[in-house]
Amino acid sequence: MKNVLLTSVCRPLGEAYGDAPSVGYELLYGQVTRAQGMFSPRSLHTQFSLDYIATNLDAPTVVLQYPSRAELIRELKKGYSYVGISFILATFHIMEEMVALVREYAPQSEIVLGSHGTVLDDEVLKPYGEHICREEGVAFMRRLLGEPEREMPYTHPMVINPLRVFGQHVSRTGIVFAGLGCANGCDFCCTSHFFKRRHIRLLPTGRDIYNVVLKYHEIDPDMNIMIMDEDFLLNRERAMEFRDCVIEGGKAISVFCFASVRALSRFTVTEIMEMGIDGIWIGYEGTRSGFAKQSGRPVDEVFNEFREHGITVLASMIVGFPYQTPEIIQEELDGLLALKPAFSQFLIYGPVPGTPFFDRVKKEKLFHQEIEDDPKTHYWHKGTGFYSLVKHETMSARQIEDLQADCFRQDFDRLGPSIYRTIEVALNGYLKWKDSPIPIMRKKAAMFAGFIRAAYPAFLPGRLFGPTRQARRELGRLQQRVYEVFGKPSLKERLLAGGAVPASIWTALTLKLNWFQHPKLIRREYRVPQAAKPPLSISYREGLPAS
Repeated sequence: MKNVLLTSVCRPLGEAYGDAPSVGYELLYGQVTRAQGMFSPRSLHTQFSLDYIATNLDAPTVVLQYPSRAELIRELKKGYSYVGISFILATFHIMEEMVALVREYAPQSEIVLGSHGTVLDDEVLKPYGEHICREEGVAFMRRLLGEPEREMPYTHPMVINPLRVFGQHVSRTGIVFAGLGCANGCDFCCTSHFFKRRHIRLLPTGRDIYNVVLKYHEIDPDMNIMIMDEDFLLNRERAMEFRDCVIEGGKAISVFCFASVRALSRFTVTEIMEMGIDGIWIGYEGTRSGFAKQSGRPVDEVFNEFREHGITVLASMIVGFPYQTPEIIQEELDGLLALKPAFSQFLIYGPVPGTPFFDRVKKEKLFHQEIEDDPKTHYWHKGTGFYSLVKHETMSARQIEDLQADCFRQDFDRLGPSIYRTIEVALNGYLKWKDSPIPIMRKKAAMFAGFIRAAYPAFLPGRLFGPTRQARRELGRLQQRVYEVFGKPSLKERLLAGGAVPASIWTALTLKLNWFQHPKLIRREYRVPQAAKPPLSISYREGLPAS
């Protein structure tokens, strides 16, 4: 019988090991709260697609998340028909090493290359793999294995991400894989153009999505939910069916999703919150960038309304557009920070193979000369959003990179740590909805209240170690507002606050010294003979960073 090994790239990852910035195990800490140090929420992310594919094959399959080289070799020696490696452009060099290990220790195995690193052309990739997956992975692997085609929705794996603050577990999030690809087609977007601007509905209906939510809540009734779909609200019919299911279920839930201003403009804030959505990632990009997805309501109107009603906004801004100068970047940053997003991401405008921007850069010879001379070292390795790769009329590469770093710093210094911004948004939501005539929104207000009360111990580290005097003063005002609404902390909460101080100091120390920042191997078996049946949920407890 054919068998399969699917693996992420090997650990360790990070700048200390020769990798580019943002290449790591965490999205928030790597690309959003990277300037916030001890205050950054921490959540280990695996290569979700591997477990998703493995769940939906018939062949015996093993999945490795972040193996060491020695652990990979040990697994390869067991013998596999196919070894699939998931990689991105910036981890091409690690994929190369892993392919060499497969060739040495499992020469009978055929190598399958997958994920967004496969935007590179066949001339580059063929020496490294017999098969290249540039499509939806379940269908590709089933076809490769000679297994019958399946219709969507596929079997959905239970993938759970724990979240820690100051090294302490605070929540768990169940990942719902609702769709792949995006029809918006922004010229820089790898995800959109990887799937040829098609949206693949892994979960075709709103009820399909809600049914997966129910499965997570069987594991933990209080589990948060993240809906993975590039622009979840773009299909109004599916979103409203999901809303109807939530209301019918009668239970307030907490959902984070990705949505464009264009899609959001088709809903009222009440409809969005009735879906359970209290967190949204929105592309702010740039005020003059002119992408179609930014059409609709004025962005300041959307951000302000959401914040006032209890919806946390994660805004992404791009640095290095052709029209930008240092002055324009500062002007756009000032405009964004005035809207007080709870989280902010700043990435440099960069081309990815397969996108219109990449084609234009190649045609007009806009890459810096060192990239043209050696793309493997200077482009693939640096294609992370943290290097300026393209010639700019008014700014040097170093200047753009410095401006990006300054955006992260200003966001932290001026608005304070994101964890406290989320408390303020939740307080707004509680006050807005606590007396609502809508039953599920009163339940949502109670959920906000529980979140805020659980956050009481986090105030003291912020008051002591916040980035600026102004940020610490603002946090003091927020703390006073919270106490006026919910009461003073109990003795237990005061003791926990005292414990949060050494925990935050330890977090800062481990970050500075790069201690305990890497996960252990996460290994899962699917349909392997004589193996125990896989549990319903994926536990990452042993693989969590300590801070």
